[in-house]
Amino acid sequence: MNMHELKKKDLLRKNTILYLAYALAVGLGLLVQILIKAESAIIFSIGIPFAISIIFYFLARKSKSIEIAKIFPYIIILFGAITASSTAYFNTVSLGTIILAFFVLVLSSIHNDKFIFIYGYILSAFALFVNVINDEPNVFDGQTVNVFYIQFIMALGVYLQVIQSKSVFNRMQELTEDAAIKAQEDSILNEKLENAVHVISNNLEQIRTSTQSANIAQQEMLYAVGEVSVGAQRQADHVSDIVRNTEATSSSVKEMANNLELIVQKAESAGQDASDGSKVMAEMTKDITQFTIFFEELNETFQNLFEKINETNQFAKDIRQITEQTNLLALNASIEAARAGEHGKGFSVVAEEIRKLAGVTNQTVEKIDDNLNNVNKFNEAALQKLKLGLAQTHSQAETAEQSNESFKGLFETMKTLQLSLTSYLKEIETIAENSESINVSTTEFAAIIEESTATVEEINATLVNITEDQLAISDYIDETYKEAQSISK
Repeated sequence: MNMHELKKKDLLRKNTILYLAYALAVGLGLLVQILIKAESAIIFSIGIPFAISIIFYFLARKSKSIEIAKIFPYIIILFGAITASSTAYFNTVSLGTIILAFFVLVLSSIHNDKFIFIYGYILSAFALFVNVINDEPNVFDGQTVNVFYIQFIMALGVYLQVIQSKSVFNRMQELTEDAAIKAQEDSILNEKLENAVHVISNNLEQIRTSTQSANIAQQEMLYAVGEVSVGAQRQADHVSDIVRNTEATSSSVKEMANNLELIVQKAESAGQDASDGSKVMAEMTKDITQFTIFFEELNETFQNLFEKINETNQFAKDIRQITEQTNLLALNASIEAARAGEHGKGFSVVAEEIRKLAGVTNQTVEKIDDNLNNVNKFNEAALQKLKLGLAQTHSQAETAEQSNESFKGLFETMKTLQLSLTSYLKEIETIAENSESINVSTTEFAAIIEESTATVEEINATLVNITEDQLAISDYIDETYKEAQSISK
């Protein structure tokens, strides 16, 4: 935390103490005035500044501006002076009103700031002056000069205390700044020392790690050289076995080449079968396509039949309407024949026959309707089956197309396999030739291994000496690293 932040924190703390002192004194005074049922002017003269001070205090607490915090003590001291003056003006002057004037002087000394104190002293003198001019009970009793003198003496003592506190605070500020500069310098030096020790420690750590890795590598090399020495002898023993195995491998490779020739022939036959299957599936796809076209034409024919049946249904409805009209005409004719009497009997017989004919026609139309309804049902069922068959035909056509593609893919795969097997057959023949060459080379390799064994033994002795020197260097580095770590701590 820097000096600026310390000053800000000290100012906020003193503002809080100042307001608590003011609020406690004024709040208790307001409570007493309310309890004794003082005049409204006195209660308002105390309560209004107190209420405003509360609002201003919370605004100052919420605000982040330092300027408001600096103005805050002047405002609170002003409210205290207003309270002291108003109580002396609206109420009878008493020892309490005089003490309030001195209380303003006490409030101005809390911040230990000479400007705030002088400001508070002036307001305190003003409040005391208001008490003097309103001293009807003669509380001062001719001691006005003494009271102002006492106030001045108190102000002078407090002012000297403020000056002394300010001087001490400035000295503390200087010492704090010097200490901060010294601490910063020490921190820089300490950081440089830590960086140097850190660099040395890291370098020693890397050297130690490298040395340990080198030791481990040398140990592994010693072990490896020993293993190589033992292994060289074993290799010499196994070379003869390799020769025999190489001969056996050569014969096996030849047999494998013969088997591969048979596999290539079978692959050619399978490729031809796949090609034939692809052609058959193509023909099958063509037939299914033609069958699908036939189903579509049949479906269209049934649709036309369905429309004609609907037209026939309409014709039957028209005949039914004609039959109803005929029945109505026959009924009217019977009525007219009855009115005509004897002259209308013949006409009545004709009307009755027409009515019977209309009845027979109506029955025939009902049978036609029943038959047409059955035909409609059968036609709809046939249409549904045709649609289902058409969908299945399309599905079979897609399946046949997929099968055709599969046969084509199988043909390509078999063709690729045939090429791969042919290439593999050539490689097998090359391996057979190389096996004979390996058989010759292994004999020469046995002689080389014997010479390598002697060289490995010499390397082993040299590595033993290097490892001993490396271990001594590693011990010296470990001691130096521990010293560097102790300096860092």
